Parts: sequence; C-alpha cells; structure tokens
Amino acid sequence: MHLLLLLALLAQTGEAEYSFSHVIEQGERDGSFYVTAYVSIPYSSLQFTKSDSGYQAGCHITFQLLDRRKNIYGDERFGEVIVTDANTAKSKSLAVAETLKVLLPRGSYNANLSVAALGATRRIEKEFDVEIFHRALGSLRITDSKGSRMLERPFDSRDTMLVSVSVYEDGLDSLLLEITRPGAPNYNKTLTEPDSQASWSVALEDFSSGDYQLWVKAFQGKKAVDERKALFVLHNPFRFDPGRYEELVEKLIYITTFGERERMKSVPPEARQATWDSFWRAKDPTPQTDYNEELESYFAKISYCERNFGYGDKGYLSDRARIYMRFGPPDEIEDHPFEPNRYPYIVWTYNLQGMQFIFEERLGFGEYVLVYPQGFLSPW
Repeated sequence: MHLLLLLALLAQTGEAEYSFSHVIEQGERDGSFYVTAYVSIPYSSLQFTKSDSGYQAGCHITFQLLDRRKNIYGDERFGEVIVTDANTAKSKSLAVAETLKVLLPRGSYNANLSVAALGATRRIEKEFDVEIFHRALGSLRITDSKGSRMLERPFDSRDTMLVSVSVYEDGLDSLLLEITRPGAPNYNKTLTEPDSQASWSVALEDFSSGDYQLWVKAFQGKKAVDERKALFVLHNPFRFDPGRYEELVEKLIYITTFGERERMKSVPPEARQATWDSFWRAKDPTPQTDYNEELESYFAKISYCERNFGYGDKGYLSDRARIYMRFGPPDEIEDHPFEPNRYPYIVWTYNLQGMQFIFEERLGFGEYVLVYPQGFLSPW
C-alpha cells in the first residue's frame, strides 16, 4: 500500500463509508452548451450482495439542472460492479466511474448531483449553481499525463500534470497559466496564439505539498477577456516530506511498540517508502491485490477518532479512542451531560463482548476519562 492511497483515504471528508468524488466541466460545441459530471464512487460506499459470480453491487446516479422557469434538464446512469471476494468489496481505493453529460441552452441553473447505492436507504446529494453563456474559454481539465482525472488520489511530485482548456474565441493573443499557493512561489507559463485546444504539461517535481489554485487567463493584447479557475491537491512521497512520514508513523501507536516506531523514523529518506510498504505488506490479508484492507481499516478508525474525539480531548490518543481502536464502535451509547452532583459522563456498551465503559468529563473542556472499569487502560 503506497502513501498516495493512504493520503487519498485521509483526505476524504464526510462519512467515509458513503461518499463520492466528482468533477464538473462546462463547454460548448457548434453553438450548443453542455455540462459534464465525472463521478467516482468507492466500492466501500456500495451495498454488495452475494451472487453466483461473486459479489455484486450497483448505483444510480442522476444529474439534474433546473432553470428559472422550472424546466428540468438531466442525465442518469446505472453503474454496476462484480467482484470475486468480500475484501475487494470493502475497498475505499477501488471505485465505479461514470460520466453524465447534459445539453442545455444558455441561462442560470440550480444543479443537483445525486448518488444512491442500490439497496441503500438514502442518497448523497450535492447542489450548486451553474451559469451557462458563451465564453472565450471552456472549463479547465486537470489530469495526469495519460489524461486520467485524479478523483481517487491527490497528485504528488512524481506526477506530470496536464492542464488543458477549449478555446472558443478567435483572435486571442495569449493564455497565461498561473499556479499559486500561500507561502510558495507562483508558477507562470504563457502560451501565445493558442489553437482551439490549448494545453500545458507541468512537471510537479519542484512543488511542495499543499492545496493549490490554478488559473488560466485569456488575453487580447494586454486586456484579460476571460479566466477559468480550478483547484488541486498535492501530497509528496515520504522522502520529500519527513514531517508527514513521522506523523503517520506515530499514529501506528496501537499496533507497534515504541522501539518499532523509533526504528521506522530513523531510516534515511530514500528508505522511508520501502519501510512503510514493508510494514503494511506483512499485515496485508490479501497480498495478491494492489490494496491493503488492514491499512484502510486502521486509518479509517484513526480518522474517526480525530474527528469525533478531538475537540477538547486528545483525538486518537484519548481514552475513548483507545477503546474505539480496540473494540470498534459501541453497540449502545448513553450520554448523561446533566445529572445532579455528578460529572457529565458517557456510557459505551458492547453487547457481544459483554462489556461496558464509562467516561467522565471532569475538567469541563471536553476531555472524557475512562473511570470504569478502573485500571483497564495501562499508561502509554
């Protein structure tokens, strides 16, 4: 399991078990306008059922645009996937990819992109506004050097990024590509007398990790007549980002000793990736595949603890996290914030294990300490 996949997992927002990624692009052809949605749904967001050929899942994707007169334009897709084993069906790195394209007249629209896993009880919906009119430039397309959109993982410094844009206005003198990030030098590259399709190849080897804004500006003479904006994320490999490597190694506290973590952190930069891969390869339940379910599961739990036990508490190092990392989510949670003559407390119950844990908030800042069973957690 490489760092790139791990970073993609950690970067996910919302409920990791039910989510999707998307890119929206606008364009025009022969006087007609269109909007295209590229959608990626991880296997872990689907509802797999056993079938004769393995495990089968499906999804229903709709893309609707509503104008001010309540006219509806749209497209839909039914995605389907069949895998041979249950572990693959749980993957967050493998995904179903679908493309939806809608032709529509110029105007203002409210767009709704909706995904439902077949068999699920709810949909995920994302709403946004779209303005359709003639422009000098179409939407920016950001891909890897092979033309693949980066929906499943961020870029890294080993990648070459391809930026392309359709040019709909004749007589443009130049296009300026500008890439910016706070605290980093700006990247600028000018293309003169552009054709109907303009593109730039950007080697990312000198870019540092972070969130970037990318602009393409169209000029007639010195006057800017249009501009398009896009965002992308870049995370560098371990050898270029020692702080990130050490941070992730420290998060292995639940499955390593102090000495093991120190040895992992002491390796030279060029050996960090191999050290990380070797550690997780030994724990991979399906080494014949290109992903590691154990790594995915572990860092999904770490991420949950950071999100839910971080405010006023110690995140993945809190007492609640120590129980969660060992036993998973409790079957029952009782919250007692206001009781006479007692600190606020929470009760977690695990039915299968026949265990109950009580956490008290004694300082009033959101830190819950395990008080029952006493002595269950040993010092770090």
